[in-house]
Amino acid sequence: MNKKKKQLERYQLEKFVSNESLKFRVHEIRDFETPDFIVDINNRKISIEHTRLINPQLQEIETYRNKIIKTAQKKFEEKYSDKLYVLITFKNIELKGGIKEQNNYTNEVFNLIERIYLDNKEYDFRITSKRDIAKVCPTIESFSVNNTETFSHWQHFGAYRVDWIDMKWLQSIITKKEQNIVKYSGNFDGHWLLLVSDFGTKASANRTDLIDFSIIKSKFDKIYIHNYRADEVTLIK
Repeated sequence: MNKKKKQLERYQLEKFVSNESLKFRVHEIRDFETPDFIVDINNRKISIEHTRLINPQLQEIETYRNKIIKTAQKKFEEKYSDKLYVLITFKNIELKGGIKEQNNYTNEVFNLIERIYLDNKEYDFRITSKRDIAKVCPTIESFSVNNTETFSHWQHFGAYRVDWIDMKWLQSIITKKEQNIVKYSGNFDGHWLLLVSDFGTKASANRTDLIDFSIIKSKFDKIYIHNYRADEVTLIK
């Protein structure tokens, strides 16, 4: 198990069990492998499996967009020493794969930021585009650039609509995780599954309101979805 990954999972678990609405009395948390954690909650020995709810297809898109921007950042910083804080929002279109296309997108970001920088580098500046800059950049919807921060930071940024969670996808994740239960050694007073969502990206954002979770089938005694940023908990079983 990757040590940093385990530390992150434990931090997310600790935030979940500390949620005031749950009123858990937690006496001990033990890092484990199968299950992921053994927790003494209300004097009951509970096995907890942990997983993050991240849509792999959307995550792939987000990763590709950030890769383009990070490559443009590297190209800029190899040429200039100034630190810039850059937020880029691509249009809601499919960015083609392949080295040639990726280089074209990278150059589009780099050339845009370089022009802004060269025109304003003698001053402290903070420049935000209008919503539609189609005539300037075919794939970029908007941007924000400033040199007033004390560090360099470039990333993809944009508002997104949060859709209701895909129930078939959710059931497949639960079914996969419950296969670990037969591998447990020792006795437990309950088997729980903790699903963590919403880390500030569309790939991890899931609406869970107005959903009938009674169709979910599982061997877990309890299944929770913890909205990480809002610190809100949904009990789905």
